[in-house]
Amino acid sequence: MGDRNDSLTRVQPIFDALLDQRSGGDVWLSELWGMAASTRPGVALSKPADFGELLDVETTTNRTDRLGTVYERVVPPPTAFLRWLLENPQRMQVRDPVNFGGKSDRTQRWRRKLFSGDTHLVTEAQEEARRQLGKRLAQRGRNKWWAFEGFARVDCCVVTNRCVLFVEGSHPEGPPPSTLWFPDRTQLWRNVEAAKELASGRAFAVILAVEREPDGKTALTSAASSRDDSYPHLDAKQRTELDRHLLGFVTWSQIVARCGLPPECLSDDLVPME
Repeated sequence: MGDRNDSLTRVQPIFDALLDQRSGGDVWLSELWGMAASTRPGVALSKPADFGELLDVETTTNRTDRLGTVYERVVPPPTAFLRWLLENPQRMQVRDPVNFGGKSDRTQRWRRKLFSGDTHLVTEAQEEARRQLGKRLAQRGRNKWWAFEGFARVDCCVVTNRCVLFVEGSHPEGPPPSTLWFPDRTQLWRNVEAAKELASGRAFAVILAVEREPDGKTALTSAASSRDDSYPHLDAKQRTELDRHLLGFVTWSQIVARCGLPPECLSDDLVPME
């Protein structure tokens, strides 16, 4: 996120104010969804019929306890992509052919086998990785030798009993890669897929929050060009379906104006949406 568009100056003040309303059903969720979806007409997913209610365990009324659940929530990498990487080591980019990005001897040894090109050694490493991935599925292997995409920190995560919504600040320089092992996959599209896993059958979506409308349009153009490369493990139908869950963008000033928040949630230098 940019200098002004960071967790302290944008995300937390605005979403603390929204969450404090806690009206049950929370009308602002519907408003936020609709504003973002209007920037991708004919593509973005329609609003759920029922957004449900905020869960106390996920959105505590104590602002100081929201870090880690609402703000900067750590989410694991999607399982399907981890498996695809293991099945296609030749598609990964090896930046360190000596230590393979590993600190421990064990990590270096197994990765050396995986990237050796020797069919027997590659198969041995793949089988061991699949076994461990299945055994530690809930943890998704934080810091494990076979985890070639790491955990992500979501700027804002709003969870109800019927819906999961990620709000991400836009990167002016474009979305960063989700992993250096496969730089074509962007953080934005990884988070759309991660939101699906976290939702576990509930409605889910990702919204970009930006300073100005042109920033949002630029971000959506960049997202469109990176989608397919970000999902090499999915077929065309699956990619299109996930695409609908990137709702679009909203500006911070638009959220404040449309959701009835006090203007002091924003600094004076913010330019409103055109």
